[in-house]
Amino acid sequence: MTPSTAFLQGERVFLRAPEPADIPMITRLENHPDPRQTLFYALPTSQQQQREKTEKQIHDSNTILFTICRTDSLEPIGQTALVRIDWVGRMGTFYLGIADKENWSGGFGSETTRLMIHYAFQTLNFNRIELKVAAENTAAYRVYEKSGFRLEGTLRQAMYHEGRYCDFYVMGILREEFNQMEETK
Repeated sequence: MTPSTAFLQGERVFLRAPEPADIPMITRLENHPDPRQTLFYALPTSQQQQREKTEKQIHDSNTILFTICRTDSLEPIGQTALVRIDWVGRMGTFYLGIADKENWSGGFGSETTRLMIHYAFQTLNFNRIELKVAAENTAAYRVYEKSGFRLEGTLRQAMYHEGRYCDFYVMGILREEFNQMEETK
């Protein structure tokens, strides 16, 4: 089942533009201890703040924001985006967050990552996508690696979290690497 609002369609998820009804889910994403632990959010946020933040992102020409929805229930389960887009350099930074822990292991993040990579290279004509992931977030690292991202470096002690400084990996994928992956399918 696919609603008419789907912008990018996968088997388990579809991506659509954010809607006001998504605000409670987005607020959970940034406040609940489980996702906050992996995404390193440090400050509490209200639904009003999330409304304002989402509006700002929607109107930012260097951000493309989607809500991730399950195809089986149509339920919004997270957000994904390309941020800090450099339209001249043809690149952007990938972001993915899934709000509720029960949706973390259903392949939703993997499928969302593949949809966004395809969209960035095939529709937006990007040459490069990059991301940063906490070195200790091995599940996310594996998802990104399986999707074609390569480790490019380590940002040593890049963020303070839970009483210590944590390393972050910088990962990237180039259009030519994506094309090679597509040819071998």
